[in-house]
Amino acid sequence: MTSAKVLLFTSKLLKNGEYPIVLRLTKDRKFKYISLGFSCSLDLWDDKNNYPKKKHPNHKEMTITIHSVRNKANREILNLENQGKEYSLEELANILQAEKKRKSITIFNYFEEIISKKEQSGKVGYANAFIESLNKLKTFRNGKDLEFSDITFNFLKQYEDWLISQKLMPNTIFYYLRTLNTLLGYAKKEELVKPDYYPFKDFGFAKYRNVKTKKRAITRDDMLLIINQELPAQSRLARSRDFFLFSYYCGGINFVDMANLKWTNIINGRLEYTRQKTNEAYSIIILPPAQKILQYFRETNFVRQDSYIFPILSDFHKTPQQMRDRIHKVNRQTNEDLKEVAKMLGINETITTYVARHSFATIQKKSGTPTAIISEMLGHDSEKTTKIYLDSFGNDVLDEAMKNLL
Repeated sequence: MTSAKVLLFTSKLLKNGEYPIVLRLTKDRKFKYISLGFSCSLDLWDDKNNYPKKKHPNHKEMTITIHSVRNKANREILNLENQGKEYSLEELANILQAEKKRKSITIFNYFEEIISKKEQSGKVGYANAFIESLNKLKTFRNGKDLEFSDITFNFLKQYEDWLISQKLMPNTIFYYLRTLNTLLGYAKKEELVKPDYYPFKDFGFAKYRNVKTKKRAITRDDMLLIINQELPAQSRLARSRDFFLFSYYCGGINFVDMANLKWTNIINGRLEYTRQKTNEAYSIIILPPAQKILQYFRETNFVRQDSYIFPILSDFHKTPQQMRDRIHKVNRQTNEDLKEVAKMLGINETITTYVARHSFATIQKKSGTPTAIISEMLGHDSEKTTKIYLDSFGNDVLDEAMKNLL
């Protein structure tokens, strides 16, 4: 027989001179105590009824909480015993504390928790998606936090309408909504919400998935202009151009992954790395122009074999926050430089590090490379139908496709 009782735990005196109020679970003459987060002095505690006395300044709030906790505990005990399951006091306590966590954690807090987990696992780029989405949600809410229960279908429509009013592109709106949806998916897995909780159920993302993205690629001729332009040796413009071209020649590697490359990622003439965003492994043939760029940075930036290839990150950047800030800063500088190079060459398109990725894919496509091969080189999941019946291409097929860039 299991029982639950709320009492004043007089065996522990707190620094404020009061005693904690706890829920005591009893089973087979064993005890388990769970703090309710309140405390009370002996003179303000009704020892007979196990409630704070009416003259306690927080009598009403504490009484309601005690009543709710005790009822919840008795309800869970009854559920477990009706199911005929064997359970320990530890398991019962976990059930009750999980419920407490569900009620205490907020959307903003949970965003911060997920960001911290992503950073600790080294997924700085993915963490950045949650940081940007949290900041956008905070702007919408004027900094006011909210509970999971506040995220309803109507809330999502209001948020969507506000994002549209900010004159954001459909893909950007999709980015923020999708990240919020991912966050709620994590919450469900951690049982912070009920299993049937899914406010996005009737929302529908199809209208965003079907939007045609504005092309951000440049032509092969424009790419040749950038490749052949004379720039001052060891200048920031030349460095930024090298970042851009290395991405282009190495399968459209994104800036975050490029920043994290070390000399140990170069193995037998190939670039072997794991993409931060998806955790997928890549093996890219290093074409002669990319090899030339690497040789330059080996001469100017090499410290040791396990040091970073490019002068973006260094041993100084130890924490995820330092790494993220540094990558963001250098990426911004690089994009400014690329715009200057484009202006110098009379290229009307806006050139950024991301254009290298788009240009890689577009020039491959125009060279006759099948979409499925391009999809694999970019690490996209969008070619789902292709991947159902198509095994991963061997390196020889991918390598031949890479040579279309030369």
